[in-house]
Amino acid sequence: MEDTSRPPLEVPRDQWRWHLLLPLPDVPKPGVAEAAREQARASGAAVDRVQVVTFAEGECVELLHEGPYSEEKASLDVMDAYMDEHGLVRNGLHHEIYLTDFTDPEPKTMLRQPVARPPKGQHRPYGQVRCPVNPVAQHVT
Repeated sequence: MEDTSRPPLEVPRDQWRWHLLLPLPDVPKPGVAEAAREQARASGAAVDRVQVVTFAEGECVELLHEGPYSEEKASLDVMDAYMDEHGLVRNGLHHEIYLTDFTDPEPKTMLRQPVARPPKGQHRPYGQVRCPVNPVAQHVT
């Protein structure tokens, strides 16, 4: 989703915009991505939306969510509580790294939220969140 002013689950699903990021072993040589687009164009795939980008997010709060995707809200609440406790604000798009296959009955997902410290005197843009479960979020750089 593109709206970073609100917690992810406060944004209506019809406003979510997905980005699928795949790791590459190296930056493709000039012309390789364009040639692959042209080769796949006849398939009808949205090839013009494929981009090669470098994704550098800086500091993040991350949490390993173990369980159904439908229960991620509890983990996101833990992350929000951690950010509140440590004076951190959102500084980019929330994203997830799927560590297991989508069909796994016990999925594991790394939830990540880029963060920053707000300027002095500025507070988080929305209220405190109470932490309903015990997972531990961590701040990574």
